[in-house]
Amino acid sequence: MISALRAALVAALCFSSTTSLAQNKAGKSETHKDIIAKAYNLSLQKDRQQALLILNSAIKKETRPQAVTELKKTASELAQIFLSDKAQQLFEMGISLRKTDPNQALAKLNEASRAEADNSAVVNELARLLIGKNDCSGAKEALSKLTLLLPYDEELKLTNAQALLCQGTSFELNQAVSGVDMKKSPLALFWYSVDIEKAVKEANFVKAQESQTALQKLDPKYPESLYWNWKIAFLQKRKNLESAQKYVMSCKNISASQYRQYMIDPMLCRHLSEVESEIKGLNGTSE
Repeated sequence: MISALRAALVAALCFSSTTSLAQNKAGKSETHKDIIAKAYNLSLQKDRQQALLILNSAIKKETRPQAVTELKKTASELAQIFLSDKAQQLFEMGISLRKTDPNQALAKLNEASRAEADNSAVVNELARLLIGKNDCSGAKEALSKLTLLLPYDEELKLTNAQALLCQGTSFELNQAVSGVDMKKSPLALFWYSVDIEKAVKEANFVKAQESQTALQKLDPKYPESLYWNWKIAFLQKRKNLESAQKYVMSCKNISASQYRQYMIDPMLCRHLSEVESEIKGLNGTSE
């Protein structure tokens, strides 16, 4: 995988460099394509932070929407490419251990972060693990530097919103969610989950149910949709044993590929003990 990513990086650099050379021969001033070529070159030299800084500087100065889009896309792509085999191996080990041994997974991701502190794939997953362990401030701290470098990266925005939700920081969370078009987002599934929990914490059950319905339509197999369907009913003192049972079965039988698909949610299947306890109570059995 890493060789393919590096090959793509080299190919993009060669293309951008050729374009830049042609423009320079024509006597043109530096364009956003030149900036992109510089950023790729810096990344190949393992100076990703400088690459992101020059891209950010260009984004602030650029006025053409298409050029801004290309610059932002380049920054997001460069941020998640692994520049070392060691960091990627540690990351993959952390991912593989997340479900069965979160503590070991966290140890591997911390090590990966030390190897590549500005890798967004590592930072996002590290923050998610910390949120899952209820270390909300640790998650925010892990995200702090990269969210400043990549304020427009949607996955980082989402993870930041999840950390704010964990902290219960209402004002900042409202700001983080307000600018997101959930219906159009490629991460809609997880934004809706954030929106539901936010509404539940505000005791706005009408809003919570609306978002849960949208979430269920988007992907009825997503375990947390079942959880929230049960939880909203439970908080309103309504029984919903079917959703509770489906949630437990869904989480216990989740495949490795499904887990990977949904693990952007830091709380994926982390409510099992809560739901199982309520099922036992409804069935009249002791714990």
